[in-house]
Amino acid sequence: MKHLHAYKAVLSDIAAVVAGHPFRGKIDPTDGAETAVVQMRNTSTSGVDWTSCVRTEVAGRREPDWLRPGDILFPARGNVSLAVLIDERIGSLQAVAAPHFFLLRVSRPDVLPAWLAWWLNQEPAQRHLEQNGQSSTLVRNIARPVLEATPVMLPPLPRQEQIVGLANAMQREEELLHRLRQTNQQIMTGLARDLLAD
Repeated sequence: MKHLHAYKAVLSDIAAVVAGHPFRGKIDPTDGAETAVVQMRNTSTSGVDWTSCVRTEVAGRREPDWLRPGDILFPARGNVSLAVLIDERIGSLQAVAAPHFFLLRVSRPDVLPAWLAWWLNQEPAQRHLEQNGQSSTLVRNIARPVLEATPVMLPPLPRQEQIVGLANAMQREEELLHRLRQTNQQIMTGLARDLLAD
């Protein structure tokens, strides 16, 4: 679907890219700590699972980049480079991104953060990252200049909203189907057990 009004930008035109919080060494849980740390294992295509995040103390001289709705996390390394949107579910939680994420903040009013997160997970952006990422033996690394040079198509805001709405509906449908499959499996297992018990 070609749209005359969509125009091409690169990521650095529309968002600031900074590194995650510079933890030194292992991120250890601290009893009674308030700050949640988002690591790769806490993220999925449906966002951040806040309950699974380690809680720790954040030391350091400068104020951390506290995560807020509209932020996008993008893994700097790993073979799955999926952008994750921080949405309203963060509530009033104090949270930072682990060092292996880039933190993206949209800097323009005509770009929906949800649109940018969606676009980064689509084939044109993924292909750019795949072709330009540095692969060591096993793990792909994405340097900041490579991420900043990612091409982004920008349709008008109403179109961005429409596509994001559609993507969210499809995501919900996927989750429902997954739950339905699990339920069906449980019913089948139950039937088989009942037969054994006869």
